[in-house]
Amino acid sequence: MWTALVIVLVSVVVTVIACILFGRSRAHEQADDRDADSRGFLGAVISGLFIVALAFYVVIVWEESGAAGDNASREAAAVADVYWQTAVMPQPQRDHIRTLLTEYPKLVADQEWPKLAVGESDERTTGALNSLHSEILSLPASPDEVKSARERSLERMREITDLRRDRLDSASGLDNTGRIMLIGTIAGAIAMIVFPMMIGFTARKRHILQMSLISAVLALVCVLCAGMTQPFDGWFRVEPEAFTSLTEELAGIPVEENR
Repeated sequence: MWTALVIVLVSVVVTVIACILFGRSRAHEQADDRDADSRGFLGAVISGLFIVALAFYVVIVWEESGAAGDNASREAAAVADVYWQTAVMPQPQRDHIRTLLTEYPKLVADQEWPKLAVGESDERTTGALNSLHSEILSLPASPDEVKSARERSLERMREITDLRRDRLDSASGLDNTGRIMLIGTIAGAIAMIVFPMMIGFTARKRHILQMSLISAVLALVCVLCAGMTQPFDGWFRVEPEAFTSLTEELAGIPVEENR
């Protein structure tokens, strides 16, 4: 928050100083409006390009964040489904699988989720997932109810593994298209400040006030955009609510013992 405030204040100060320096050199042009139409057209083009880049970037970030949240919910639901299947599993695998299933969402929420902000995975979470897969594979293929639970659990394990892989991929940040749109957004914001000062703004007070306000808004927009480069970091990051609520859900699932 303080970093964003400092960036906005610095951009305003730099803009004011630049307006004064460039504006004074154009004092004789204050009444010259012969090129006003062409200047207005070029300014509108730059503004339009900035808005397009910003719109594309926001859509990309919104979709990435939404996909990350949906994948987390689906991953948690798959874990809960496997837990339901343990009712017919024999001992000692049943207790081992239940323990791992209870441990996995805690590891994701407490250990792995903070590491996602820097694009890393957690080795303990990986180990728990591998152990869970091995325990389910070791289940016998008979009787039929155990075989059915084993097959369904393995399907859910493949789903969990794929969704976790997608989560780790999302933690790596923007793809090439997203990076280009972010660069275009920042470049467009800078151009919207530099262009008027280069071709026509003078050091009148209303011009300086106008440019300062625009500079503050654009700097804030750029800071917000730079803080949304991946869905697990920044002000609008996805939280591990799906996994924290899953821990409570698993504790309340009534799993019957084998007869």
